[in-house]
Amino acid sequence: MYLGSVKFFKHFIVGIVLLLIIGLSFAAVYLAVMNKNYQKQISELHSETVLAQSTEKPDRSQESEALEYQELYPEMYADLSEKTTVSPHTIYLTFDDGPSDRTAEILDILKEKNVKATFFVIGKEGPKEKELMRRIVDEGHTIAIHTYSHKYEDIYESVESYLADFNKIYHLIYETTGVKPDMFRFPGGSLNIYNARLQMELSSELTRRGFTYYDWNSSSGDADIKTTKDSVYANTTKSAANKDRVIILMHDSVKKKDTVAALPDIIEYFKAKGYDFDKLTNDVKPVAFNYKEE
Repeated sequence: MYLGSVKFFKHFIVGIVLLLIIGLSFAAVYLAVMNKNYQKQISELHSETVLAQSTEKPDRSQESEALEYQELYPEMYADLSEKTTVSPHTIYLTFDDGPSDRTAEILDILKEKNVKATFFVIGKEGPKEKELMRRIVDEGHTIAIHTYSHKYEDIYESVESYLADFNKIYHLIYETTGVKPDMFRFPGGSLNIYNARLQMELSSELTRRGFTYYDWNSSSGDADIKTTKDSVYANTTKSAANKDRVIILMHDSVKKKDTVAALPDIIEYFKAKGYDFDKLTNDVKPVAFNYKEE
C-alpha cells in the first residue's frame, strides 16, 4: 500500500523541501525587487531635496533679522588701528581669567623684573578685584576683555548672547579703570568646538566695531590639572622655541600658584636669549588661529 508507506513519506519530505526552496526563492526575488524600488525612491527623494535647496530663494526677512545685533550697544565701539606693527624678538606675556590673588603676585614679579604684560580679565566685581584692575592700568600694563561670565555654553549660544556678555565686561573695565578696552581674547581661542558655527560672524562683528582679538602661539600649559612649576617652565620655553615673536598664554586665576612660581625663571630665560618684553596694544599684529603668521 503506497499511502502510509516508507516510499510515501520519502516523497512527502522531498515535496516539502522543494516547496521550501521554491518559497525562499520567490521571497528572495521579491525582497530584491522591493529593495531596488526602495533605493530608487531614496535616490529620487535625495535629488528632489538637492534641487529644492539649489533653487530655493533666500529668505530676506531672516537675513535682516540676523543683522539686528549690529544695532545693539551703540556705545560699544573702539578705534581700530589703521596699521599694525611687528616687533622682532619680542615676548608678550598674556594672562587670562583674572583678577585674583595670583594677579597681585604676578604684578609684583613684573614690577621687580621691569616687564610689561597683558591681562585678559573676566567679570569679577568685588572691591579687591576692582583694585587689581586699577593696579594693572596704573603700573603700565594692558587690560583687555576675556568676557564677563566665561561660560562657554552661554556666551557662544548666539552672536547676541556673546555681545551681551561682552558689553558687561566692557563697561566694568571702563567704569573701574577709565580705560575703554579695544582688545579681547575669545575663551578657548578664536576657533574652538563651542564657537565654530559663530566664529566668522563674531569675528566680523567685533572687528567691525573696532576691536582686535589675540590668540597665542606659545602656551604655558597651566590649564592642565597636573601642572607643576617645572611643567609650566618646560611648556613655555619649548612652545616658544624657534619663534621670533611670541605671544604666550598663561592664567592668573586663583589656583595658578605654579604659574606664579615659574614666572621669574621664565622671564630670566627669555632675557638671556636676548628677547624684549612688551605689552599688547591694538597696533601689534595679531596672532590668530585662522591664519598663518608670516
